[in-house]
Amino acid sequence: MLILSVGILKQALKYVDRQHIDPRKWNDCIDSGRFYVPYARFEYLDAISERSWGAVIEGSYAAVFPVAYRRKWGVIPYIYQPYFCQQLGVFGNSAHGVDAFISKLPFYFVRTHLNVNSHFGQPKGAQILPNFVKPAPHNLEKDCNKDALKNIRRLQQLDVYYTQTKDLRMVLKLYAAAWGEKAGLSWPLDYRAFESACLSLQSQNLIYACLAYSGHELLGAAIFILGNKRLHYVCAAPTKEGRECGIMHGIVQHALEHFPDYDLDFEGSQIPSVAAFYKKFSPVNEAYYRIERTLRL
Repeated sequence: MLILSVGILKQALKYVDRQHIDPRKWNDCIDSGRFYVPYARFEYLDAISERSWGAVIEGSYAAVFPVAYRRKWGVIPYIYQPYFCQQLGVFGNSAHGVDAFISKLPFYFVRTHLNVNSHFGQPKGAQILPNFVKPAPHNLEKDCNKDALKNIRRLQQLDVYYTQTKDLRMVLKLYAAAWGEKAGLSWPLDYRAFESACLSLQSQNLIYACLAYSGHELLGAAIFILGNKRLHYVCAAPTKEGRECGIMHGIVQHALEHFPDYDLDFEGSQIPSVAAFYKKFSPVNEAYYRIERTLRL
């Protein structure tokens, strides 16, 4: 009887392209799964990939494994990880491991560059990447190191205040000016899909964007995506003046205080200086995996 039950749990896996995916069943699967991120929802994937994606689906949407793809020279399809979409992988409730889903990806994807979550096992040959998460509840005096507290107290002396904004493009322009060149992103081409994806979530109240000011001077801005008691620190940047006064410490402080019972997911980082900044807030490392494979033609 036990063998029969396990057999029932392991439903068939098949690859389905985007136009044949049921949006309602897809989101029901994402929302009910044991691991959840908002950017796995149908509308976010649709926007961030510019409607060019598919998925390996288990049974009748018991679990899903989305992949975004492009075409080299307009002909040869390959799987890539979209900007502003840190990790995908398996979502839902599955008896299969992640490698079973990967094995069902069509052979015609000549290259795979994909980040996947760790909740369904480590893919064979995958690279382990760090992801820092500050768990709730938050106590800044106890959790922050001396340097972070010093910067936060200095910002309090500047009478910095934070205000919510619906103007996502303003935040994206600030991000592009501060980090775009280092990230290899071009304005506006590499930001259009993310802006569209954020607008799709904004209509569902799953976006929190804020601006930081001292008087009338803008110091920084951030876009957070709201998950199930998790806040994703997906896009943030200082102005020149904000960089000088350490405004990013204040933006993190504001997020922790505004969402006191949410875990703060910093979404990275492999860059030593960025990782050092995140570590100031006593996060835990929830690693994820990178798959890089190329077929020989």
